[in-house]
Amino acid sequence: MSGQLTPLLKAAIGFAYGGGLAFVAIGVYLTYRRRRLHPLLLVCIAAISISWIEAPYDWAVFAQFPPAIPRMPSWWPLDMTWGGLPASVPPGYISYFVVPAVIGATLGRKLSSRFQWRRPTTLLTVGLVVGFLWAFVFNAIVGARLGVFYYGRVIPGLALWEGTKHQYPLYDALAMGVQMMVFTYILGRTDPEGRTVIDVWADNRAASRLRSSVLSIVGVVVIGNILYGAVFTPHLVAKLEGWETAGPTAPFFPGVPNQPLQGTFPAGGRAAGPDGLTPGGRAG
Repeated sequence: MSGQLTPLLKAAIGFAYGGGLAFVAIGVYLTYRRRRLHPLLLVCIAAISISWIEAPYDWAVFAQFPPAIPRMPSWWPLDMTWGGLPASVPPGYISYFVVPAVIGATLGRKLSSRFQWRRPTTLLTVGLVVGFLWAFVFNAIVGARLGVFYYGRVIPGLALWEGTKHQYPLYDALAMGVQMMVFTYILGRTDPEGRTVIDVWADNRAASRLRSSVLSIVGVVVIGNILYGAVFTPHLVAKLEGWETAGPTAPFFPGVPNQPLQGTFPAGGRAAGPDGLTPGGRAG
């Protein structure tokens, strides 16, 4: 299977694993040096904690990946991605969300210092813009245009290249931008001691550094999941209400049927069409 991977797919998978490992390693090192959780490690934890929502998100936006990409085993929880969730998703979430957060936090701090703008507002604004642009480049250009993945159906009038295999729903970039906006704020909004707003909250409620760290982790995970659930909900509503109707009818990949407008989920969790078959032709 791996022999069928194109150079671009190999690069995308490498970015997921390499970037995820690198950011975690840097976060752990910085945490060790300062003897308390570093904001970068907190954002890494938040990013990987929301990766379980990727499969339902894929199903809701009709995302389809090349069959050559290695997948999670069929027992993977909530494996609703058409054809199976790519195995690189959990570490890839770290790379995908931390890169724009680092860019946004760095740029936001510089703009705030130079123009004397309020840091919270600046970080949120810059985070949203950088997040939207990052999602557009990654999802619309690298993904839909170059073929790392496709969007089978979109809401008419709210997508670029509508009706073609390269169509891209602009509301996806907005949703990702909102998520990255908050991660940018968490990473960039620190006090003179380098504590995030979550760390300050945890320190006020814990009697020891260890308990404070645990509270910080719990807090960032809860915030990340609530927010991602919020930006996912409109996509879910659009899917369940049948608003996503525009898209090509020809298969994206030879021998692999596209995700149907309506479908069920077999016992293994993989999306199946109305005939009860998974994309590979196996009965669910």
